[in-house]
Amino acid sequence: MSIITLAILLAGLWSSATAGQWHVGESLRCQDCHLQHATQDGEQVPGGPYSTMLLEASVNELCLSCHDGTDPTAPDVQSPVTMYSAGSTGESAAGFFGQVGVDNPHGHGLGFGAVTPLQNQGLFVQLNCAACHAVHGNGNYRNLLIDPAGVGDSLAVVEGVHVFTEFSPANPPTVAGSVAAYDRDNVGYKEGMSTWCASCHDMLAANEQSSTTAHFNGHPSDVALDAYSPYNHTAPGHWTAGLGEGFDLADGGVARVPFDSPGATDYVSSRAAGLSDEVQCLSCHKAHGGAHAGGMLWPYREGGAEYLAGCQQCHNK
Repeated sequence: MSIITLAILLAGLWSSATAGQWHVGESLRCQDCHLQHATQDGEQVPGGPYSTMLLEASVNELCLSCHDGTDPTAPDVQSPVTMYSAGSTGESAAGFFGQVGVDNPHGHGLGFGAVTPLQNQGLFVQLNCAACHAVHGNGNYRNLLIDPAGVGDSLAVVEGVHVFTEFSPANPPTVAGSVAAYDRDNVGYKEGMSTWCASCHDMLAANEQSSTTAHFNGHPSDVALDAYSPYNHTAPGHWTAGLGEGFDLADGGVARVPFDSPGATDYVSSRAAGLSDEVQCLSCHKAHGGAHAGGMLWPYREGGAEYLAGCQQCHNK
């Protein structure tokens, strides 16, 4: 089998397995990121040529050359972000980064060396986009790496199995298509995200049960809201109703936080609140980061009228 034939076959397989993704299958376009002969339009790239014939000097610079808001058809992941302002929550599912090379107290920092928090080894790392995403695509949702910590994991977070979306990005990309595809409300979850995050943040890999029933030595994840009934630490009925404390936007509430729906089979069922829904990492934190300290979805650390909003949705104390 020739290399070209094999490449076409693989492209077809990835395309069919990863609906709704980008930089994979038919949307994996070499020219988006690479030069063929280390020149562009017959001219040498300023400062180049760069490693592996990239269009930019580093992975972060390359990714952000499209994903910094300058290309309105690409999801914007660098502050300030305005492309989702017309949506129901006004934000994307993953949130946004600060500036490269600067500490980001509001989430993950790109190009800034730091000790990995909540990790047993406490490794010093300097993150780039490829630390979490497979740049040439794979079978996972948003091309998330199958082994982000490099410890031999094989973590599946597959769209249509573990995660569900209603709208896929347009191909070729459009402004409206990208806004719809990456809007926070376009994603529903069944399982797998907490396990993926805990690959690096492995201190959170297991829920440490306290000696008292229904108590934990830290906030648990992947535990059903009604798992310890009749202990009234959670309020499943309040969660499913979606009204009042924590939810009322006019009275210090926020949009319903993301959650795992263990019985989900499609987008609609993954978005329907139920008594046995589970908290996962993205229920409280943005994957990239956001407007609040710690990447939180609400201003828990800053205080103010909304500082307990996300807590109240599940606990209503």
